Amino acid sequence: MQLNRANELSRFFLNLIFFGFILFTSIDNSPHEVSNAFIIIYTFLLFVPAWLNNFLLLPYLRRTRKSNQYLILLLISFLISVFLGGSVLRWIYRQSGTCGLGNFTSIAVTSSAPEGYQIYQPFFDIFPGMLIIMFALGAAYAVKEYILTLRKNEIISSEHTLAELNLLKSQVSPHFLFNVLNSLYALSLKMSPETPEVILKLSTILRYSLYDSQTRETPLSKEIHILETYIGIENLRLPATATVTFDHKLLDPSARVAPMLMLPLVENAFKHGIDSTVDASFIEINLLCSDGFLKFTVKNNYKPGQSAGYGGIGIENIRKRLQLLYSGRHSLDLLQDAQTFTATLEINL
Repeated sequence: MQLNRANELSRFFLNLIFFGFILFTSIDNSPHEVSNAFIIIYTFLLFVPAWLNNFLLLPYLRRTRKSNQYLILLLISFLISVFLGGSVLRWIYRQSGTCGLGNFTSIAVTSSAPEGYQIYQPFFDIFPGMLIIMFALGAAYAVKEYILTLRKNEIISSEHTLAELNLLKSQVSPHFLFNVLNSLYALSLKMSPETPEVILKLSTILRYSLYDSQTRETPLSKEIHILETYIGIENLRLPATATVTFDHKLLDPSARVAPMLMLPLVENAFKHGIDSTVDASFIEINLLCSDGFLKFTVKNNYKPGQSAGYGGIGIENIRKRLQLLYSGRHSLDLLQDAQTFTATLEINL
């Protein structure tokens, strides 16, 4: 609605500016003995069919798509404008004592009346000028409508992308919450005194998910803190044989990244790595950010003969968000061998 209103206002002022330009050049080129009032009247008459077309008929065509009715109305309005304009021009000729069209306008394009119809010459004088103005403003209208359509499509595309991103981000929280609640449930069964600490850390992550992650990008330092908090939750329930390391080097303190983008990779490492192994297990997490380039690697082992299990909701979610946010500027490689799985995410921020 606001875009349409702005377009209408801009079209009005452009028409006004064009009218003022034609009027100024007409007055500037006319003999001094010709009254400016006659020039103003004639210039106004030239613009009447163009304004009817621009502000009434073309919007009608855009709303209804009835081209036949539009053409009929356009022809009728143009003929009426020529009749009225020619009649007024004949009166101007009589009042000013001159029949030279160049005395009244800078658009002194005329046509000759057929032999025997010279009495109707004023109508043939005004006809070409009206036609030129109408086509000029009609073309300007078409160009502005084309630009407006492009802008609307761009806005729609942007809103669609934003809606899709919000949907994908909304899927991250329930998916993450499901995994953490499993950890919380396991601790509660053991009557672990560490359960309150888990709840406190969980509230920190949920607060970040609900509020801080609603922006398109967030400081990478916050993402690192959330990863450390999540790892801290998982560490509380790990067996003594499990090892988890998280090395991060943030050489670019101002770096920003899409929120909750790396957490699913860490979640999957715990779920399909440590949770699926019976012997010694490990998770190695490395993050490096330097000169606008982010590299995030998660490596874990898993029980031989069992699938690593990657490719579920979390990974698919990451792929879609990466395509929307960092199209052509990212890579996500998932490598699996007999005992280990490695996920490598690279982004040009």
